[in-house]
Amino acid sequence: MASIELVLPTYFAIRVAVGFNRWGVVADVTYITLVAFLMWQNSPLYLLSLPFYLAVVAIGGVFRNYAGLASALSISGVYLMFQQPTYLKGLGFLFAILAPAALVATVRDRGSLEGFFRYLVVSTFASSFLFIGLGQRSTAMGEAFILMAVALELGVAPMFLWVPDVYGRTHPAGLAILASLPKLSATFALLAIRPETPAVLFYALGALSMAVGNLGALTSVEPRRILAYSTVTHTGFAIFIYPIAPEVTLALVLADAFGKMGLFYALNTGTYRWTTRILVLHQIGLPPLFGFWPKAALVILVAEKMGTVYALYVLANIVAMAPYYFRLMEVITEGRDVFPAAVGIIIAAIGVTAPLWFIYHVSSLL
Repeated sequence: MASIELVLPTYFAIRVAVGFNRWGVVADVTYITLVAFLMWQNSPLYLLSLPFYLAVVAIGGVFRNYAGLASALSISGVYLMFQQPTYLKGLGFLFAILAPAALVATVRDRGSLEGFFRYLVVSTFASSFLFIGLGQRSTAMGEAFILMAVALELGVAPMFLWVPDVYGRTHPAGLAILASLPKLSATFALLAIRPETPAVLFYALGALSMAVGNLGALTSVEPRRILAYSTVTHTGFAIFIYPIAPEVTLALVLADAFGKMGLFYALNTGTYRWTTRILVLHQIGLPPLFGFWPKAALVILVAEKMGTVYALYVLANIVAMAPYYFRLMEVITEGRDVFPAAVGIIIAAIGVTAPLWFIYHVSSLL
């Protein structure tokens, strides 16, 4: 803890001194690297920090120069959640999920402002649930409140209604951040705090989320709502596997964070056709892209630990994503923006060079 007490104020002072320009980006990237080193000190685990690096340049509009600061504060929150004192876990959760939220209103249109305030209400409830749960740890009620806090932030059914509501009205430029960093941070909270609730509750919430998310996406037309409901499906996968393999939960949300960041950015600016195909196939989970490996581990582990029927249910929900993602692929316009292309290259590189060993190394967090 002593390291972050020194590093965070130093970073903030440097950030204020250099201003919001290219030197500010250098300060942001340097700080994110330092925090990643303090957390993991193991090079393969730096891959978990990649969405925070990407977020530095994943935003446009009036707040583009603040994206790095928001990303730096968010990863600081992740670091704090893994500390022992209870109050630091709660403070870290606030930092991690709320710091990127201000970027939702990046273009200042009415829909984005409405989405921003709706998300703040949701995050306020989630944070309140977490603090209530942390204050009553080791009791059934306390553990349930912790799970509710994380589930609400992730958009797990039946607490998912805010996701299509907020995503459906917010500009894609802001959703590139909202659909990635807070979701990944909430998953880190799940691993750092570890609510001790019955496994059957995770299975029920996960199974319901898969079905609801796919049904909503299959019946939606607007691209942002399709991606919103697909987020519910992906969080369903992540919650379902948590009692069996928490490291696979993290890998599933990490893969979805990459995909959503690239797809929402592409919805805003357009991108190369090959990039769109990579992002879509990654989200569906086709090899050798990164999205394939955690989904493969999900199906294999469920079959091994729970039986064929449950594995077939999970597999059916993975297959059900294909129609609406292929439909989405036709909607994204062609352009020449390099950011989605960079995300696509990262997804392909991780998938080809680091399949199952990545999940193995993530388990060292636990």
